[in-house]
Amino acid sequence: MVDVRRLKMLQMVQLFKCEEDALQAVEWLGELLDALLKTHVRLGDDSQETRTMLDKHKKFVDVAQSTYDYGRQLLQATVVLCQSLRCTTRSSGDTLPRLNRVWKQFTVSADERQQRLELALNFHTMAEKPEEPTASGFKVLQQERVEVESLDEVDSSGRTLLDRLTLPLIFPDGSEQFFGSPSDMAATAEGVRERLLLIEERRLQLQEARLLHDEEDEEEVVNGLEGRLDVIGEELSEKEEQDEEEKEAEHREEDLERATQDC
Repeated sequence: MVDVRRLKMLQMVQLFKCEEDALQAVEWLGELLDALLKTHVRLGDDSQETRTMLDKHKKFVDVAQSTYDYGRQLLQATVVLCQSLRCTTRSSGDTLPRLNRVWKQFTVSADERQQRLELALNFHTMAEKPEEPTASGFKVLQQERVEVESLDEVDSSGRTLLDRLTLPLIFPDGSEQFFGSPSDMAATAEGVRERLLLIEERRLQLQEARLLHDEEDEEEVVNGLEGRLDVIGEELSEKEEQDEEEKEAEHREEDLERATQDC
């Protein structure tokens, strides 16, 4: 009888501990969600930084997943202990719904964060693809191989990213939330716009270079035609000189023939 009571006491202690730890898991998960929404705002200034941020984000999500799984395991343990003790767990009607609600909000936020990072990575990668280091160490767009169409794709990718930044998160319960403060989002969008301005400037340079190249080609064609006309003119002049010489030769032969007949 004493052993049974002692076992029940141990189970009660375990039950209280599981309930407390489950509540702690909910709080931890809520703190991770709060950090994700308030501090995970930047998208990186180049592809390398964005790729690093994407890797860190995936590790951050793994931590949250472990926290959620830990909370679920604790709540399952409370159910087993309550069945053994034939009692009602205090957390069965409150903690599990809270845990699931916070987890759903976290997954929505984490998925949106990952998609924005992937859009930013695609944008930076496309913008940097036609670039190469110069002797001074700076990157410039390759003038010879970059086409205006490829810059249009970069521009479209950047504007898609800007549009995405203006959208709020919509949680399963219908509530909305934005990443960071308005000033944080404005700073992030400004970085994208600055790069888009560089892309637009480069596109105008390419268009001017193409027009100049077309003018040079046209000038070469004109010069070629003029050169050909000069050659034709010289050939005609030579032909006329030959005709004159032939006529003079014929006249001399005729004069010689007349002189011979007179004799």
